[in-house]
Amino acid sequence: MDGNRTFPKRERLQRNYEFRRVYEHGRKVEGKYVVLYVWEGTTETAAAGRRALGVVTSRKVGDAVTRNRARRLLREAYRLNKHKLKTNLQMVMVARIAIRGRRLQEIEACLLDLFREAGALIES
Repeated sequence: MDGNRTFPKRERLQRNYEFRRVYEHGRKVEGKYVVLYVWEGTTETAAAGRRALGVVTSRKVGDAVTRNRARRLLREAYRLNKHKLKTNLQMVMVARIAIRGRRLQEIEACLLDLFREAGALIES
């Protein structure tokens, strides 16, 4: 497998200000299982040319095991499809309660629809 399909630490949003910037300046798209915030970094910002993802699961989603599974599913769906996305994007995925008990294929299909709606996909 090629190295482009990994999910290294540098592609993760980790700081509170990074999440806030995406929430405040990004585009919000709501799906059945996830709410997606997408912000395209401009050439003047430090985010230019860096694709990054943050995943949020509240306690409403369930106990720790359920929340961790939801985060793993969202990260995996992103990892499998990130080669289809623009490179200067910062994204935050917020899991919804409906994500409980869902399979990767369902989440992946939902995410692809949200990426398309948000204009995050590379035009081909």
